Amino acid sequence: MNVILHRIPVTLSSSKGELAVLEYEARRARDVTLVVGHGYSSSKQNLDGLCAFLASHGFAVYSLDFPGHKLGASGGRLRSVDDLVDAMSAVVAFARERGATSVYTVGHSMGAMTALCTAGRDHSVAGAVSIATGYGRPAVLETLTARGVVDLRSSYVDGLTLQQLAHEWEPLLDEALIDLAGRPVLFVAAERDGMVSRASVEELYRRASEPKALVSIASDHTFAGDNSRTAVLQWLTAMHSRRAADPLETPLIDAPL
Repeated sequence: MNVILHRIPVTLSSSKGELAVLEYEARRARDVTLVVGHGYSSSKQNLDGLCAFLASHGFAVYSLDFPGHKLGASGGRLRSVDDLVDAMSAVVAFARERGATSVYTVGHSMGAMTALCTAGRDHSVAGAVSIATGYGRPAVLETLTARGVVDLRSSYVDGLTLQQLAHEWEPLLDEALIDLAGRPVLFVAAERDGMVSRASVEELYRRASEPKALVSIASDHTFAGDNSRTAVLQWLTAMHSRRAADPLETPLIDAPL
């Protein structure tokens, strides 16, 4: 499998910059492309296991660093939810310029919200995968902050805090779920997630239209992306199976991190 680093020009909040995007070339490609986004305060490195695994099973992958995230390589500043959606949309457009036809958006936590909103706005996106995010997060984040039980790592991001982003998200998420009607969406809940409860993932799932699926994985919040790789592969394969059995198919091997 070959991995290529791209620098994509982008304009966000009237400011020009670049996005760092890692392309994972598909092994025996299925002609399906995934655009993948990480969680708040993280970077594309956090989802490397997921991306490499899916690429090894035939899916082309483009994984981006969101703007303002200090662990990533895109730089810039995160000024709004629109910056996130515009960044992922720019990568979708870049993938299409390189020949992608059937494109899904995929994300973990903040990246999952972004994947849903990006797919909602772009009706040519085939579907979306939402890993470890739920509905009603502003209230939950305020409670966690008030109790001081978790570090939301706002110092790792140049720009909005996670709480500020969550307040912007809620109305956009409602619109995205409506706009996604008729396109497949996978929702993934992590059993040991201390940030996003199973109930909130179920509520997000309940509000979505068919076709949709909900799965639960053995993971905490941080590593839910990588630990969802088998569930995501099985969901994608059900819709995009190979035309004939491939004797060289990569074995489906998954061990929780």
